[in-house]
Amino acid sequence: MSTAASSSGGEDLARGNYSDAYPPAKVAAPLQSLKDLREDTVGKTVQVRAWIQSARMQGAKMAFVQLREERSWTIQGVVIANPSGTPVSRQMVKWVGGLQLESFVSAEGIIQRAQVPVKSCQVTDYEILLTKVFCQARGPEKLGLSFAAANKAVARIDEQDPGEAELQNLHINKKVIPAAGLATHLSNPVMHKRAPLQQAIADVRKTVRYIFAEYLESMGFNQFEPPCLLGAASEGGANVFKLPYFGRDAFLAQSPQFYKQIEIAGGRKKVYCIGPTFRAENSNTPRHMTEFTCLDLETEIIDHYHEVRHLLEDLMLHIFQQLKQRCKEEIELVHAVYQSPEFLVPEPGREVRLTFAEGQELLREEGPEEYCHVRDDEDMSTPQEKALGAIVRRKFNTDFYILDKFPESARPFYAMLDPENPSVTNSFDYFMRGQEILTGGQRIHLPEVLESRIRAKGINPLSPGIKEYLEVFKSAGVPPHGGGGIGLDRVVAWFLGLPTVHLASYYPRTPKTLVP
Repeated sequence: MSTAASSSGGEDLARGNYSDAYPPAKVAAPLQSLKDLREDTVGKTVQVRAWIQSARMQGAKMAFVQLREERSWTIQGVVIANPSGTPVSRQMVKWVGGLQLESFVSAEGIIQRAQVPVKSCQVTDYEILLTKVFCQARGPEKLGLSFAAANKAVARIDEQDPGEAELQNLHINKKVIPAAGLATHLSNPVMHKRAPLQQAIADVRKTVRYIFAEYLESMGFNQFEPPCLLGAASEGGANVFKLPYFGRDAFLAQSPQFYKQIEIAGGRKKVYCIGPTFRAENSNTPRHMTEFTCLDLETEIIDHYHEVRHLLEDLMLHIFQQLKQRCKEEIELVHAVYQSPEFLVPEPGREVRLTFAEGQELLREEGPEEYCHVRDDEDMSTPQEKALGAIVRRKFNTDFYILDKFPESARPFYAMLDPENPSVTNSFDYFMRGQEILTGGQRIHLPEVLESRIRAKGINPLSPGIKEYLEVFKSAGVPPHGGGGIGLDRVVAWFLGLPTVHLASYYPRTPKTLVP
């Protein structure tokens, strides 16, 4: 209805105090944030803009509503019909008590002390005696995902392969019964995002980005913006998205790697960038997406590539430490639902840095029986990485560690070979809870060595993209350099102990998910 309805009770003297007409009547009282309510607010007339979280009638003359402003900030609203019919009539009480859930309203009322604590609301000591309620947007008759369900653990993860099933085996609070699957959450993005749980995850994510940039800026790094549209596949291979581009093919960037190196070649000694990366990989697992956000950096090397390794290690440890300080409430909120083991960080001076060969040796000696014959010259599988993560946690009491000196066969052509052992590279991966979140190392900066490595990998140095990349190093002398790329979604998910990176992404893109 567009105006307040009359009932059989006669003329509605409060008809100007409630309506769902748009634009709504103006509420003159000052806007009040629920989180800022104090004792000195009692007795004052205020305006609240909020969603209807619940609404119920108490007889014919009274109704109760829960008004949710942001996150879980809720207050009990009380509507009581006045004998004179104004400012609140029986018709108004009935109208307010019948508002659909998740309707958005602007309301005016008097803040008063609650007679007993309102345990169902975050604001427990106060309530608001409503005198005006204007519905600016009605909720649907039936929600696709309720607010309560949106704020619980996902019931099932649909996009996964059998090898990833153990990721669901988390310690979920038994009092918080999973109510909806991941597909239902993603199909109802508005309610999914209204949940305090998901907003807490989003706040942790934005804080990781901020700390990353803040730290590097303090170290003299310069931010730049690499392109996403390329004329050739940035790193070759089949896992690249191709699209038509004015009569020719274009490709979505698999990595900003080449552009970070161009920046170094161009005289920017330290650079970083934050942006999307695309992989046309048909992997339906809880840790893969076809579009994800990377935190990348590149820097000159003065003496040894371990300068880069130490920089990235210090950066990650700083991010972990700062998250625990800046996002304490958000972390507690997430862990109240997803009760994964605490993320363990090594004590200063006890950081775990293993060579790839040492990691394989640990698997052979202390891992599951099926890994007793793993070789030092073959890359690790995902189950191997997880098994090693469990060993490192048990042995070193940390969920964060580094594997260095990856075999040549497991690294791209631009990775610098170890001059003392050319079967391995000056490259490394960082792990959280046994899963890779960062790849980095020293790049080849000498054009003749780079061309030799390109050919050794079976790539034509004159092929599109590779030819232009090689020309960067031929066009002028480029200093030794190295860097790394951090998967933002994985850092957030594994730090919080989430069952899937899809919950750490604003709008996850997978082989099966392309909307919203």
